[in-house]
Amino acid sequence: MNFKEAEQFLISLINISLKESSPGTKRSRLCLDRLNYFLGILGNPQNKIPHYIHITGTSGKGSMTAFLHSILETAGNKTGSMQSPHPTKITERWKIGAQKMSNKEFVDIINKIKIALEKHIRIGRYSIISYSEILTAIGLLYFAQNKVEWAVIEAGCGGRFDSTNVIPKTDIAIITNVGLDHEELIGPTKADIAREKAGIIKTGCKVFTAEKDKKILKIIEAEAKKQKTELNKITDYPDLRQSRISRFATIEDHRPRSGLDRGRDSTAVGTDYGLNGSTFKYKNEKYQIKAPGRHQIENAILAIEIAQSLNIKNSIIKKALLNTKQIMRLELFHNKIILDGAHNEDKINSTANFIKELVKKEKRGVHILVGFSDNKKWSKMVMTLSELKPKSISITRNTANLFRKTANPATIKKEFAKNNLQKQSEIFLQPKDALAWSMKKIKKNDILLITGSIFLSGEIRPMLSATWRGLVPQKAGLTKIK
Repeated sequence: MNFKEAEQFLISLINISLKESSPGTKRSRLCLDRLNYFLGILGNPQNKIPHYIHITGTSGKGSMTAFLHSILETAGNKTGSMQSPHPTKITERWKIGAQKMSNKEFVDIINKIKIALEKHIRIGRYSIISYSEILTAIGLLYFAQNKVEWAVIEAGCGGRFDSTNVIPKTDIAIITNVGLDHEELIGPTKADIAREKAGIIKTGCKVFTAEKDKKILKIIEAEAKKQKTELNKITDYPDLRQSRISRFATIEDHRPRSGLDRGRDSTAVGTDYGLNGSTFKYKNEKYQIKAPGRHQIENAILAIEIAQSLNIKNSIIKKALLNTKQIMRLELFHNKIILDGAHNEDKINSTANFIKELVKKEKRGVHILVGFSDNKKWSKMVMTLSELKPKSISITRNTANLFRKTANPATIKKEFAKNNLQKQSEIFLQPKDALAWSMKKIKKNDILLITGSIFLSGEIRPMLSATWRGLVPQKAGLTKIK
């Protein structure tokens, strides 16, 4: 097989939806048993990985995975990480050290998966394995073959019955936070979602969370107690109301500001953040990160606490945090375009709060390019984005992802119209046309926010490597939808 053939084989396994394959506890347990059986045919790669960090949460999973991968690798540990979903290319899901899985590695592993799957079907003990389960198997086989010491695993949906929970042990379980997402699968309430996410806690592992809701914390604590371990609550964040936003200062230019004191010695002071990153002081140590936004400072603090629990030196933690690059997390292009992958209410709120402060500080106009997956409660996200009072809104859909139905752009436009933004909105069939139209609207001191879908942002990202002149259309001819 070549790469395209291997990818097509994998896509052919999308024969059943996650909801259909996991409609209840009994069936979900069966799915994990089925995956365990399949991994046995592959030689049980999950048992050959010495250490695991398992991460779930409504928001912050990807950032936490990136921070911890960087910290462990900088500390001298051969580290692999598995993230979902992939914004553009399937091999983006798996990483060892600084390298994503190569095309050749992908083909080699798919060949092994195919042989094992044929044996799995012939034996007939379980039904055919699902697409999401295969993705987990690929990662575990990849890490085992390359003899990683640590695997940082991001759950896909929930936790208890997610395919990633097939891992046999966990050194550290992380529940970043609990919000409303995937309610049709693991909800409908936050309490239901919390119980599912707490299912990644295994006997004796360290458990960390940044959740602040006391009712939700009780649910997580109950599961931790059941598994004979304690919950580490990292909720003493700095009061950032007096923090400074510095739009175009480089990381090196950031300086600590006035001291802010809240809680015990877990105080972060001197917070300064902007589109090029943030600097903050936590427990009398200064840290810098490239990821913009207050929420990323909180993610970094959680990562610091976890790293310190592993006795990793602060000098290593600082270096690793500064070197962590996260694409599509308020990622800046051409000093005017902000590419963001926010795709649920919590994430959109964090993005919008950052943009509001940026606009207030710099007196800048905002333009929005947006699209949503249809399985999201995007009407509330539209309301949040409308509060930014955008000068223009280009509405489109992702065309590269085959796995998610996109929200109807016309329906999205009607939702913006409820917020008196009908005249500012245009609909485009193709993302490239939406981008070109938005580029023509941007004035000297304006910014363009691209958000709403990790798949849409992933499709647009390669387009942003063009020069500024290359991005701004010189002639008309865009495909608008009336």
